[in-house]
Amino acid sequence: MAKTKMSVENGLEEEEIVDALVESVQQEPVAPAETEEKKPIKKISSLPANPEHLRVVEAALFLVNKPLSFKEISEVAKCKPTDVEDLLELLKQEYESRNGAVELVVQQETASLQVRPDYLGHVSKLSKEIEVSRKGLKILALIAKKKEMLQKDLKHYFKGEIYAYVTELKNLEYITSERKGNTRLLKPTKKFLESFQVGQ
Repeated sequence: MAKTKMSVENGLEEEEIVDALVESVQQEPVAPAETEEKKPIKKISSLPANPEHLRVVEAALFLVNKPLSFKEISEVAKCKPTDVEDLLELLKQEYESRNGAVELVVQQETASLQVRPDYLGHVSKLSKEIEVSRKGLKILALIAKKKEMLQKDLKHYFKGEIYAYVTELKNLEYITSERKGNTRLLKPTKKFLESFQVGQ
């Protein structure tokens, strides 16, 4: 099983994971597109009572390079837990207005700073390396996109050997595998989501 070196900048995947995800999507059976209603960004025009809180939150997210919970952010910035969401919205608007290479991702009462996918390939040479097979990478990208899927359904997307690549991904702790009837239910792990900073 040939290995392809993956580079990860501060826990981020390089251009190849993006290519793998695109290729996986292209292999999906044609089905009517489901439109997902996006929640409008909450506009906050006023500055926080203490602008220093905003800068402390930004510094904390930059320094730790991992998702921080709202509670952790509140403790670091020494602000009320009820103020955290507004601070994050302000910070998110700042980064969106810059249209730069870094974005703020807020989900499930956690927040993190990450490189936008468009720029991952440009910084991959600076990253640490993880070995994962190219086919394993494609399977991983598909499972992450679906959020969960049955192992038997992988044959509809990939030809040839599949079990060995699923085992590879389990050994790397990027997916979990639970018995589901006569097959197994595959899901991406917290390690995968944090390592590749893929939004849930």
